[in-house]
Amino acid sequence: MGKKIGALIIMGIVLAVTPLCAKDLSLNTAVTQALNKSAQILTKTLDIQSAQIAEGGKYSTFYPTVGAGVTTSRSNEGSVDYATYFSELLNPTISTATMTYTDPDTTLTGYVSASFSFNPAMITSLQTTALDLESKKISLEQAKSALALQVKKLYYGVLVQEAAVKVQQDNIDYMNETLENTRTSYANGDIPELKVLQLESQLSSQKVSIEKSQMGVTSQKRTLAFLIGEDDITEPLTLTDSLPTRFDEDITEYTLDKALQNSKELQSTAINKELLEVQSKALWQSSYIPSLSLSASYMPTATDITDFDTYEDPYDAGSISATIALTVSNFLPGSSAKTNIKKLDISKAQLVSGERSIRNNIVLTYNANIEAIKQAKRQIELSDKNISLSQKSFDLTSLSYENGDTTFSDLQSAQLSVSNAKLSLLQSQYAYLSALLDLEDQCSFN
Repeated sequence: MGKKIGALIIMGIVLAVTPLCAKDLSLNTAVTQALNKSAQILTKTLDIQSAQIAEGGKYSTFYPTVGAGVTTSRSNEGSVDYATYFSELLNPTISTATMTYTDPDTTLTGYVSASFSFNPAMITSLQTTALDLESKKISLEQAKSALALQVKKLYYGVLVQEAAVKVQQDNIDYMNETLENTRTSYANGDIPELKVLQLESQLSSQKVSIEKSQMGVTSQKRTLAFLIGEDDITEPLTLTDSLPTRFDEDITEYTLDKALQNSKELQSTAINKELLEVQSKALWQSSYIPSLSLSASYMPTATDITDFDTYEDPYDAGSISATIALTVSNFLPGSSAKTNIKKLDISKAQLVSGERSIRNNIVLTYNANIEAIKQAKRQIELSDKNISLSQKSFDLTSLSYENGDTTFSDLQSAQLSVSNAKLSLLQSQYAYLSALLDLEDQCSFN
């Protein structure tokens, strides 16, 4: 038992002298780390590498198919005359038996062949690899932009929550100070005990509230740690950046034209439309334009190569052919070629319709972001004024309370008005930053 107590004491001393170091994290570091460790970003990067390989080898479709080989064979036409051999062996008048053996032929055959097919669709299809590569690059940029936006919003959200906790803590500190003064007044017989009990109850409620807020901050920090790929998401984080002090960003440079021009969705749709057009053209060419096929082969053969007495000079054989082919059934109504071309046309029409929806959504989102920024800016200005007025009201109420002219309830109400005004300011600031980040992302200024 003594050993266990001693171990616990030593552990307590170690924990007491070991500082709990929190990791410093700036906004830029958070974004960079998230982009570097994201599995989705890595997957899309590998997709680009695969598309680059396909783009680099696209001309291989024009390479002829060439084959070469050598075959050796031994015929089974050779034989042994066992009957004559044993009859001579058993004949006492013959001293030596002779076996008659016919040697089979050994043949060595080589071959070289080459074939090549051509259709104009092969040239048209060369464009698909470049379009696929461009599409994957757009997809990667879109994923990076979305992840960076998510990290920034979460980072600023944590800063706002921490500031809100600070406001609550200031309120609790003031209530603790007030509680001490109230207890002194009660001890002096100036106020009834009920006021002390009321203040203690309110203070207890505020402490529960701030504990919930602190747990929310911890939870959000762990979410941020997970998002940026931290190995240990429970490690404390210290956000080194702070909320902006000015909220009067010039948004005139964020135009709707830039939002439309830099839209990754519109760029991706344009690539997909072009890709469908290329596929449709290539399918038409391969279905309704004759294909040319060329082939050539050469097969030298040497017979009985194991017997120099009967060895024959090698001879060769080969062929050259040219074929023009066209699938006539593709011209029939309801053929697979006609059906697939019609399906591609429908897909293109769907993309055109979807493109209009994307444009309309961009316009709506852009206007909503602009309006949200303007509204948040007005709310920030109003909150600043409200804080100033609430603080003046609190100062006057506090002075009046000290003089015994107002009740504690009035004092607490004035203090709560100051806290609410500060929290309202924080909410308006986050609304401003969130809308500004969305607008920057739309116009690719992030």
